[in-house]
Amino acid sequence: MRRLLLLVVAVCLTAIAAHAQQAEHRVALVIGNAGYQHVERLGNPGNDARLIADTLKKSGFTLVGGGAQLDLDKAGFDRLVQEFGKQIQGADVALFYYAGHGMQVDNTNWLVPVDANPTRQQDLDFQMVNAELVLKQMDGANTRLNILILDACRNNPFANLGTRGVAGGLAQMKAPDGTMISFATQPGNVAVDGTGADGPYAAALAEAIRKPGLDIFHLFNQVGLSVKQATQGNQQPWVSSSPIDGEFYFSRTEAAADDAAIPAIEPVAAKPSATQMPPEPTVQATRDLAEKGQAAAQIDLGINYAKGIGVQKDYATALQWFQKAADQGDAHAQFYVGLMHERGYSVPHSYATALIWYRKSAEQNFPAAQIAMARFNARGLGVPRDRAQQVMWLRRAAEQDNALAEFILGNLYRLGIGVPKEPATAAQWYQRAVAKDYGPAEARLGLMYMHGFGVQKDYAQSMQLLHRAADKTNALAQNGLGELYVHGAGVPRDYAQALHWFRLAADQGNTFAAFNLGMLYADGHGVPRDPREATKWLQQSAGAGNEMAIAQLGKMGVPVAR
Repeated sequence: MRRLLLLVVAVCLTAIAAHAQQAEHRVALVIGNAGYQHVERLGNPGNDARLIADTLKKSGFTLVGGGAQLDLDKAGFDRLVQEFGKQIQGADVALFYYAGHGMQVDNTNWLVPVDANPTRQQDLDFQMVNAELVLKQMDGANTRLNILILDACRNNPFANLGTRGVAGGLAQMKAPDGTMISFATQPGNVAVDGTGADGPYAAALAEAIRKPGLDIFHLFNQVGLSVKQATQGNQQPWVSSSPIDGEFYFSRTEAAADDAAIPAIEPVAAKPSATQMPPEPTVQATRDLAEKGQAAAQIDLGINYAKGIGVQKDYATALQWFQKAADQGDAHAQFYVGLMHERGYSVPHSYATALIWYRKSAEQNFPAAQIAMARFNARGLGVPRDRAQQVMWLRRAAEQDNALAEFILGNLYRLGIGVPKEPATAAQWYQRAVAKDYGPAEARLGLMYMHGFGVQKDYAQSMQLLHRAADKTNALAQNGLGELYVHGAGVPRDYAQALHWFRLAADQGNTFAAFNLGMLYADGHGVPRDPREATKWLQQSAGAGNEMAIAQLGKMGVPVAR
C-alpha cells in the first residue's frame, strides 16, 4: 500500500484540474429507449444511456432530469426535449445523446418513443421525434458548441410503412454552425449491439471522454477507430461537423484548464473593505450617473443588468452600458465587452470581436484582459496558437501582482509548456501567488515542498501550505494532507486524519483521493476492513480513468464498472 500511495503523490503533480470543466456551463440530455411496446425490445440502450450519463456528469455536465432518461413515450420525449432547449440557453456546451430505435424516411431521421406504432407515413409527425427538432433547440440557444450523438443506427423497426422513402440506418444530417453530429455508424448503415452489456459505440465513447487532453475532433476519431477495431470493421462511426471556433475538451489536461478559464461578470477591480465602503447606491442613482456619462456608473449598471441585480436580467442592455463606457476608453468596460462577445451574451458568439476588445483593454494594462489575451493565444482563438504570446501577456499581468497570472506561469514552468521546464522558477511564481492567499498556488507549492521538487523538501512547510489550501476546500490539497498523515511525513501517522482528508477530496471528485480512500478500506487502516466500501471508492477512481485503481480492482478480481 505504501508503494502505491507514494505513486499517487507523484502522479498528483500532473493531476487533472477539474476547475476548468466547472468554469464551463455544460448541459446534456441523455435518453435510452429499450422497452418498446409494439416492436422489438432492445438490450443495450438503457445500459448505454446510464454509462454515458455517468461519464458526462463526471466531466462537468449538468444532466436534464438528473441522470439518464429511460423508456420515454412520445409525451415524455417531447417534454424533455423542450426542457433541454430551456436549460441550454446561454450555456457553453449543449449535448444530446440518444440510444434506441431510429429510422429514416425520405432522408429525415426519426427517433422512436417506446409507445410508437405508426401504420402509415403520416403518423410519424404525431408518434415520433424528428431529430431536426433537437438541432433547432440547440441552434437557438446561443451556445458555443452543440454536440448531437445518435446511437440509433439499428434495423428499421417499421419497414412496412408502405412508402419507398423508408431506408435502413439514419440519413446524413447537415451540422449547423458550431455543431458536431456523431452517428454510431455511417449514413444508411446499421450498427451492431455487441455482445456485452454496453454497445461498442457507447463503450468507446465513454472511454474516450474519460481520457484527458483529447480535443473533440481527436476524441471522435478515437471513438471511430475503437469501434472499427471492436467490430472487426463491420461498424465505422461517422461525424458531420461545421467549423468550430477554438477547442473543446471533455476532460482537460491541467495546462488546458489554465488556458480555458473564463471569468464571470463580476467587478474585476478590488473594492474597499466593508468598513471603508459607502452604502451601495440604488439602481436609479447609478442610472442617473450613468446617463451623465460616468464610466464607472455605466459599468455598474451593466453589471446590474447582466446579473439581474435590482432590475430584470437583460444581457442586451448590459452590453449597451458596457459599450458606452468602453467607447470612452475605459479598460474595465472594454474587457466586459470582449467577454460578452466571447460568451455570446445578446450578440453572436465571436472570438474575433472579443479579441479586439480584450486587446484594447490589455494594452491599457488591465490584468484580466491580459490573462484573456494569454488564453486566446494559448488555445488559438481568433489568432494562431502562440505560446510565446501567452507567456508575454501573463508576465505583463503578473508584473501587476495578479495572483492568477502568477499561478498559471508557475504551472507553465512546472510542466515546461511554452517555457523551459524549471521547477525552481515555478516555485517562485507560486510563492508570489501564495503571498496573496491564493489557494491553488498554496496547494501546488505545498506538494512541491512535500517532494522536494524545485525546493528543498520540507514537510512542515508542506503541511502549512496544504492546510491553508485545504481549508479553502481545495481537493488537491486535501488529498495531499491525507498523504502526509498516511506516511507520517512531518506529523505522526494518523489514519483517521488521512481518512478525513481523503474523503473530503474524494467527495469533490478527486480521483486520487478516491483511490487512496479505497485502499484504506481495503487494508483496514483507520477503519475496519470493508471490501464493499473499498470497491465503491476504487470503482469511482477507476471510472475516471485512474490506472492504479483499475489495476487494484483487477487484483481483487472485481470488474471495472462502466
